[in-house]
Formats: sequence, C-alpha cells, structure tokens
Amino acid sequence: MKKFIVIELKIYFLFIFLISCNSNKKNSQLSLPSIFSDHMVLQQNSDVVFWGKSNPNDKITISGSWGKSNSISANDSGDWELKLSTPSAGGPYEVTVNSSKNLIKYIDVLTGEVWLASGQSNMDWKLNQCEGCITNQEDEISNANYNEIRFFNNPMDLSGTVIKSQKWKAVTPELADEMSDTYGIESYSATGYFFARKLYNEINVPIGIIASSWGGTRVEAWTSRNKLKEITSVKLPTINQKILAQKDYKKLQSYYKNYNDSVAIINNKLFGFKSFDLPKITKQNSIEENWEKLILNDKEYAKFDYDDSKWKKWVKNYEASGYSELSGRFENIFDPRDFLLTNGTIWFRTEIDLNDISSDYKLILEKGADDTDQTFFNGNLIGNTFSWSKERSYLINKSLLKKGKNILAIRLTDLDGPGGFNGRILLRNNQNEIEIPIENFKYKHHAFLIDGKLIVHNLSDKDLIEKSDYLKINIVRGFAIDSPNEYSILYDRILSKVIPYTIKGTIWYQGESNVMNSNEYQTLFSAMIDDWRDAWGYDFPFYYAQLAPFPTEGTVEVREAQRKTLDSTKKTGMAVLMDIGEENDIHPHNKQDVGKRLALIALNKDYGFDIVFSGPLYKSHKNFKKYIDVDFYHKGSGLISKGKLKDFEIAGNDGIFYKASAKIINNKVRVYSSKVINPKHIRYGWKNWVMGSLSNKEGLPASSFSSKN
Repeated sequence: MKKFIVIELKIYFLFIFLISCNSNKKNSQLSLPSIFSDHMVLQQNSDVVFWGKSNPNDKITISGSWGKSNSISANDSGDWELKLSTPSAGGPYEVTVNSSKNLIKYIDVLTGEVWLASGQSNMDWKLNQCEGCITNQEDEISNANYNEIRFFNNPMDLSGTVIKSQKWKAVTPELADEMSDTYGIESYSATGYFFARKLYNEINVPIGIIASSWGGTRVEAWTSRNKLKEITSVKLPTINQKILAQKDYKKLQSYYKNYNDSVAIINNKLFGFKSFDLPKITKQNSIEENWEKLILNDKEYAKFDYDDSKWKKWVKNYEASGYSELSGRFENIFDPRDFLLTNGTIWFRTEIDLNDISSDYKLILEKGADDTDQTFFNGNLIGNTFSWSKERSYLINKSLLKKGKNILAIRLTDLDGPGGFNGRILLRNNQNEIEIPIENFKYKHHAFLIDGKLIVHNLSDKDLIEKSDYLKINIVRGFAIDSPNEYSILYDRILSKVIPYTIKGTIWYQGESNVMNSNEYQTLFSAMIDDWRDAWGYDFPFYYAQLAPFPTEGTVEVREAQRKTLDSTKKTGMAVLMDIGEENDIHPHNKQDVGKRLALIALNKDYGFDIVFSGPLYKSHKNFKKYIDVDFYHKGSGLISKGKLKDFEIAGNDGIFYKASAKIINNKVRVYSSKVINPKHIRYGWKNWVMGSLSNKEGLPASSFSSKN
C-alpha cells in the first residue's frame, strides 16, 4: 500500500514540476508590441521609448547596431519600459532586445522622422480605396516605390487581435494596389503617403507613418475618459457624465446590456418594434459573416417569389446632400436632415429580364454601397460586403440564371452619415453590359438604426414620414455597445496600442462626423490634442486638415472651430482645403494637395524651411461707413482671386448678413454692399458647400471665417 502511495506522490510532484517548468517557460517569453518589428522607423536623434513584457524583475537590455544600448529591470508584473538613444537619419540597422533567457532581433531598421496619421475616413482613404477614388490614381500607384517611406497600419479592430500580426512595411506599388479591407490593414493612407512623400523629397531622410484611423468616427471616441470628464465642466450636452463616472468598464458594459434589454421590451410594447443588435466589429474575418447571419425578420424579402406589390417604386424626392448627381441615396427618398429615416436598413428589389443565360454574369455596384449590403439573385446570396466605399463585384453563376424574369434583391444598411448606392448598378458578362437604373427598384424601409440597434418596424412610407418626429421623441433610446463611437473606445482600444512609440508629430483629418455638435467641436478637439500630448509625455506638433467644403449641415461650423483651434491650442497648424471639395463626394479625390499642404506646415515649423505654408487666415477687419477692409495672416507674396472674388458677406448692428462685393486693395480685401450702411461684421465662404475664390499667390486658399463668432 505504501509503495503505491509513494508512486502516487512521485507522480504528483512530477506533475507539479512539469507545470512549474511550463509556467516558467511561458512567463519567460520576452515580448514587445507589434509596432516594434523588422523594417520599423525610429525617430532620429531621440531617446526613443521601447516597452514590453518579460519575467518579473528580469534584466532587459536593448542595443542598437549604431553603438548605443540601455538596460532596465522589469517590475514585479514583468512590465518594463526604457529608452534608447538614436543617431541621425540612416540605416539599415539592427536592434536587439535581450532578457536573461530570450533574445529578439529586429533587422532593416531605419532612423528618420516618424509621424502619426489619424482621423476618420478621409485620412484612412487608401490609394486604391476604389477605382477612380484618387486623382491620377494609376500613375500614383505605379510610382509608389519608396523603400525609405514605411507604414505601420493600426487596424480597425476593437478586439486587439489583428494588430498582433501587424508589421512595418515599405511603400511599394504592389502594396499601394491592395484594395481596402475591413480592418484597414492593406495598402496605406493616401493623405499619409502624400505627406510622407513630400517630406522625403524635401529633407531626404526615412519617413515612418503610423496610420491609425477609423471612418465615420467622432472626436469623443479618440479622447480618453479622464479628459472627457475634465471638459464636462463646460456643460457639453452630448457628454453623458453618468457614463463617464463609471470606472469599471465591465460593469458599465453589463449596465448597458441590461438597460438595452429593458429598452427593447418597452419599444416592443409601445410600438410593436423588434430590436436587433448590430454585428460587432471585434474579431478578424467575423464581421461580414455576422452580417450574413443577421436575420431581421426579413428572409422572405430575398426570395424569388416574394410578393412585393405593396412596395413603392424608387422615385427621387430630394437632392441628396452632397450627391446631386446620384439618385440611389437614402437621402433621395427621405429628408436628408432626418437621421431616423436616412440611417438603418432599406430593402431593394427589381426584376431583370435575361435572354442570354449561357454564361456567368457579374453584378457590379460601382464605388460601393454605403455601408453594408447582402445581395441576392433569385433568392441566392451572391455577395456580402462590409465597406461603404469598396466597389462590389459579385459573381452570378449561370446555374442561378433564369430565362426571362430574374429577381435581384439587396438589403442595404447605412450606419452613419449619407447612405445608399455610390454609383451605377451593372450586370455584365463577356458579351453584354446592362445598367439597372435605380428607378427600376422597389424599396421598403425596414429598420431604424438607433444607438447600435436595428429596430425593425412595419410602417408604410406615409406613416414613417408623418410619425418621424413623434418616433424620434418617444422611442426609448439605449446605449451602443462596442461601437467605434463609444466614448473613448478608440483611444482605449486602438490608439493606446501605439502609445508611447516616439513620434515627431501628428497629422489629423477628421470632423465630418461631428457636424451635429459643431458648436462643441473646438472644445472637444483642443481637449483631444492636449490629451494625446499628455499620453506621450511631450508637446509634439499637431497639424490637421480643415474640412473640405461639403453640403452637409454643420460643415462650415466645424471649419470655423478648426480655424479657431489654431489660437486656442499651441503648436498646431491647419491645411486649408477650400478649393478641393467635391459637391458630390465627401471624400475629395485630390489627396495629393491634402498631404502636400500638411507637409508644408511641417517643413516650415519643424524642418527650418523658409516657405509659405498656409493660405490666408483672418487677422482683423476695420469698419468704415460704407465698407470693411479685411486683413489676413499668411498672405505670402500677395492676395489674389481665382476668378471673381466672391462669397463675402457683411452685416450691420442687426447681425443680418447680406451678399457683398469684394476687391483686393493694398493687399487687403475691401467688402461692401448697398444693403448695409455702417457695416460691423464680415464673413467669407460661410456655406457648407462653396468653392473658395481667395488665395495667396503661392496657390494656398484662404479659410472661411466669420468675425461675428
């Protein structure tokens, strides 16, 4: 008996020993975040920060092949952070990281200038985002061959899993030609690239760009909770102080869920509405699968023999904001100012008569569908894409075709901003191309999108329009969970992954998603800039693109907030885009000038170039009895007008603005109107959509402004 006990004890202790060995082996693994990789660019002439995990209290040594090294001991949790001095621009170098049991080596490391490029879709916009989406696209892609310009793409993934496999990559035509994908990890930011290219060509040192953007996102999502708490003192109505007061994120999510469950029950009792959670953008390759699986009590709408006789024909009622040349936008049918009806899910169905069914077809949705579609042909799913800008090309196997009548059904969901079809709808085989006019479709508004939930209704268009205001007031609202626009979520789950990697500065292009609270944008934006500088531990330069003109309400107010941020926040610069907006596209194709103008600011402020780096900015005005003289900063070699000088307005004491004439006199602008005696206030370009007419001789446009604000 004792023998068996001894054997059992030996086995037990052997088991414990093996577990201990395995545990030690696991704990001994030295690791650094993926932003440290082969081909990385380190900020030159700096003490750059490295950080990672190892065994508790392990000694960590980092060495650069340029002859510098540094050591530190990890803390009791195995966390460590240290700095390594870098030389002037050059390379390639090697960097080694040693612990007591492990060694990591990084090769082909360059030292140069590192910039963070962040914002929403206009910064994320890739060189090959969609066909024709960038000016001179083919040449730009084929010529994008710069080994010393390198990108690290911080993916649009809230789970934090995709970033683990990310690496720095040099600019090549092959990478530039990659199509945009769900996580934004292929290709690279066009604005970031053109910024980097201009810097590289002027200062001739390696350039590293950390690209961290997410389309359709608000500035609040990019700001830490602590900073948002600070600015609630100014009583910003869109900031929910109760939510920010919750310190435990898991408890907060649990509270959200329980509250949302109650909201769904209440809305069902009040209106008969059924609520569905949006698929989450959290795991790689899962989002489109989850959209495909999402059933919104609508399976029958895709079927060939579904009776859609009660559906309405698609007849344009409105000029969609910013899309006057298109008619397949949600804003063509419903009031563009009505967020309840222009976001959510609409089903489309149409009959297609085919005589030739001898070969496969492709269905093309030119320039994509905003935001996500599930597309069916004769009841069969042929395509499912989660991307508001990616052109769809769906194969229709000839086995699905019918001689004569065929049914195309599309479930299209808009998550934010303008929604619908971005271009033509085409059916194509080797012999034929058939354009399917949007007017051939019948449609059914199927679900509202409110706070991260799709709320399915069964209201007619007439009821929707008549009851919209009532519903907006009386539908009980919940909370969006794991939405990229939750307070601080992008700061916590995206940006934090690259903090505190040593950077020279930041470029930023965002604001389109804050037009609804444009009156708060200056406060929020300035706070975010301060927040990021606090996180990095130094006041790095922060340069941003002012919004290009676009018809969406609130755009001009955001432009003004951005202009005023120059005065309220130090070490900032603004690239004015008053001459490159596009009335029919919120994403201007001319990203070259965006990147170039941001680079001009950096070249002047950070690299010692004596150049004109900005267009004219309002400085002051002087009132006379019948006119106003306006003076500007950044006049360069002198003020000029592109064509007729226009879009100036003046107002008297009553504050009512009237269209005014303007001319350049003595390098100032004189503005006058017979309708205003003793003018007091002046503004320029004070429209959401406008093409600027004033610039300096260096070709940089003047910003819109209002002296009354």
